[in-house]
Amino acid sequence: MTEACPACGPAFASWLAAQPERQAAWAALPRRAVAAGEVLQAVGQPMAAVWFVEQGLLRSHFLDAQGRERNCAFHPEGQWAGMPPPRGAPVAASVAIEALEPGRLVALSHAALVALLQHQPGWQATLTDALVANLMAQSRREASLTMHSAEERYALFLAEQPDLAARLALHHVASYLGITNVALSRIRRRIRQRQAVPGLPPS
Repeated sequence: MTEACPACGPAFASWLAAQPERQAAWAALPRRAVAAGEVLQAVGQPMAAVWFVEQGLLRSHFLDAQGRERNCAFHPEGQWAGMPPPRGAPVAASVAIEALEPGRLVALSHAALVALLQHQPGWQATLTDALVANLMAQSRREASLTMHSAEERYALFLAEQPDLAARLALHHVASYLGITNVALSRIRRRIRQRQAVPGLPPS
């Protein structure tokens, strides 16, 4: 998600603080402590909840045709993970969600999410806008995978999310960028070499 998300980060904190009843409803929601490596949602399991990260870092990933994990999103503090399922029969998750760091989450079962939207006026529009912002971020990422070179994708990632990049193991970054660990190591080496030679133009 980006800064445009109205239910993320400081924007969400400000929105909650604008009305005491909103803040009280949010404070009453259940919290869950997670350990690094804990799986919140596995591929193939029914989608059962959404999570808001108060502390820690989550990742979303899927399995490619060869059964390899491919990161598709990271969720640091102030971000949501998981998707509400469509109405009707339970839907199997195509994306797994795992904690990369110990943390604390607001855990919203889908039943609790429905109850919140029904009994708290104003939440529906804000959370819907947040979902749209998340989908737009995913669309931008997919476009970048097609339109930009691997080095350009890495440069954009560093420019847009430097704090997140510093928290991630390189193999997780490589997976997110759609490249191998070896390819990312080569890109980083080229960047360091250019930085070490004043006036050397980018390749």
